[in-house]
Amino acid sequence: MRPPSFIVFGDDWGGHPSSVQHLFRRIARECPTLWVNTLGLRPPRLDRRDAARVVRKVQSMLSPRAARASSALGPTPPGLKLEVVSPPMLPWMRPDALRALNRGLVRERVSAAARRMGLHAPIVVTTVPNGVDGAGLAGSQCLVYYCVDDFTNWPGVDAQAAASLEAELLDTCAAVLATSQALAETRVPRSGAVSLLPHGVDVAHLGRASDPSTPRLDGVSRGRPVVGYLGLVDARLDVPLVVDTARANPDYDFVFVGPTDTAVDPRLRQDNIRFAPAVPYARLPEALASFDVAWLPYVRSTLTKAINPLKLREYLASGRPVVATSLPEVVAFSPEVAIADTAPETGLALRAALSGERDRRGLRAASLASESWEARADTFLARVAEALRGRGDTAWFDAKLASRACAP
Repeated sequence: MRPPSFIVFGDDWGGHPSSVQHLFRRIARECPTLWVNTLGLRPPRLDRRDAARVVRKVQSMLSPRAARASSALGPTPPGLKLEVVSPPMLPWMRPDALRALNRGLVRERVSAAARRMGLHAPIVVTTVPNGVDGAGLAGSQCLVYYCVDDFTNWPGVDAQAAASLEAELLDTCAAVLATSQALAETRVPRSGAVSLLPHGVDVAHLGRASDPSTPRLDGVSRGRPVVGYLGLVDARLDVPLVVDTARANPDYDFVFVGPTDTAVDPRLRQDNIRFAPAVPYARLPEALASFDVAWLPYVRSTLTKAINPLKLREYLASGRPVVATSLPEVVAFSPEVAIADTAPETGLALRAALSGERDRRGLRAASLASESWEARADTFLARVAEALRGRGDTAWFDAKLASRACAP
């Protein structure tokens, strides 16, 4: 039986270690996959960070071959049946003429790459609303929306254009796989099913954070408790909460390890608030090992109500105590995650965490046992097979999933 093939509209392969990249590093072991680097939905700002992104994008678009030898997730495994294409695109969704131009450019480049790879009746997967323009590409069997965020409320995004594209996508796609309950309830396709597919986690890898032999990041610890955040610093961060908590707890260091989406808010320039550069995925255990408490201080908003933070499961797998604000997907892990929305509550939660067990891997083992990326990839394939029934051949999916079910 021939394995199915995929065309995936996602973030830049090799960039941020996103959920869809974790999935397809497993799926593409067997299934030929054409990965399409997209521009996303936010037009570039007039600042140095976005200027650098534009330069990288233009370079990748002009290159005849997109580099995929290494990534933030580590080297691409040998034998992975995955190719990357960066079609030329303009970073605007309106007016209609620009969208039509983008659509034509993307379809031409992607179709040529699909022919070169010999893809047969591929399945198109998109993580962004403008991926609807990939419907029908290369004789595709169906379009699947892997919904990971509420793009209509994302800062800087043209909300009207994003909502229009997403409505078109929901009218077109055969299935929606959503990473949070809120997204599953609000992103319902006109035909086909919607199902919940939370993020996964590499428990063994992240669990190394609590091994005594795992090195710590240089310069993080200054001999006093470290309250750490791991990941992108952007508009989701509750700046007043961070500032008030840091001021009320001057004997703790609050360290943010990761890239910043914009210039650091001036209010965060406190003696005990520090920022460290991002580390590769292979070194996440070292970053988490440097924390005494892992912190998720996201603002509570329409945007964050819909998200299921990928870093939450990474925090839990590390074994470190976790303190977080009361997002719906986070509260589900209480009391293992201490919920705190104000500076006084956070201070109490941090003190309790610092006085308790620092390695909580054993306490979390049962709840994380079914959360692996391998299990998530199997579920992803099962949902795709359901979407395909009546549209295409599901024999490979059925055999694959049956063999996994029979495995010891």
